[in-house]
Amino acid sequence: MKVRSSWLGAACAAVVSVAGIAEAHDLTCTKLVNGQASVEATTFPFTANYSFEVTNVHPTLPSILLTALDPLLVTRGFVFTPPPPFPIAVGASVTSNFALTITSLEDCQALANLDGTPDNNIDNQFTAGFDLGSGLCTARVTCGPQTGCTNATRGLDFWRNHIPAVTQCLAGGPIPVASLGIVVALPDAEGLLWGNPDNYPITNLPRSELDRIRFLAARAMLVATCNQRVFGGATVPPNLLALILTALGTVDCDTLTTLTGQLDTYNASCETAPFPAGFDPGPSTPEAAQALAVDFTLPTLLPCLP
Repeated sequence: MKVRSSWLGAACAAVVSVAGIAEAHDLTCTKLVNGQASVEATTFPFTANYSFEVTNVHPTLPSILLTALDPLLVTRGFVFTPPPPFPIAVGASVTSNFALTITSLEDCQALANLDGTPDNNIDNQFTAGFDLGSGLCTARVTCGPQTGCTNATRGLDFWRNHIPAVTQCLAGGPIPVASLGIVVALPDAEGLLWGNPDNYPITNLPRSELDRIRFLAARAMLVATCNQRVFGGATVPPNLLALILTALGTVDCDTLTTLTGQLDTYNASCETAPFPAGFDPGPSTPEAAQALAVDFTLPTLLPCLP
């Protein structure tokens, strides 16, 4: 997509000629990603192959490209090649290419937020500068498929790998998980997020069926609580967290399993929705997060009821 701006900075100069001395030099630019004006990144890692074409549209004189800038892509290593300044002959074009690897949906959304608009689109602008104005152009990368979600959710892998996000969740206060205990601090939370559902901590002995089901339910409850606290939104039904908290105090494994499945569905329901404006998940640091984990759960020696 291309837009031209005049030395006055008027948007109308994108579509009309500038009279008089402004005709001495005239450049436009076209920016594409994977050969198109707009693409959707639905699987990751995703490679966005950008092309930047700068064209001299002056009818009789060469134009000098003074600057070629894309401030967002510069943070990922973009440099226009060949480097300005240099002249472009009448009717000629110069094209530079740059491959951007987007490692994950979170990486894509972080880039989308850097363009100044809190949405799910990377709309960074390329500027081709010459002495009397500049050519402006953009190409769009949309992060993930379009969703009808108002509020984001994230699953287990996100929460257990992003320490700052869990810290924001815990700022909302302790999270009781019934007979298992209370999640108060970061080690408690990471203990549930990183703990082994099949084996007790320390002894590494197999958990009983009830304790395994309770552990998975408490983990899903913690993830859902963090999704609500940090991103907003509501479970279906709205009292699902209250229902599973009550069930965690029982030995009804069938009910616990059903409610855990409903929480897992909620936690995965809006994983492609963008983060709210201003939210910073921090880096993904699985090793550091796992090192903090303290599994505080204990054997109950109780069976499931039929």
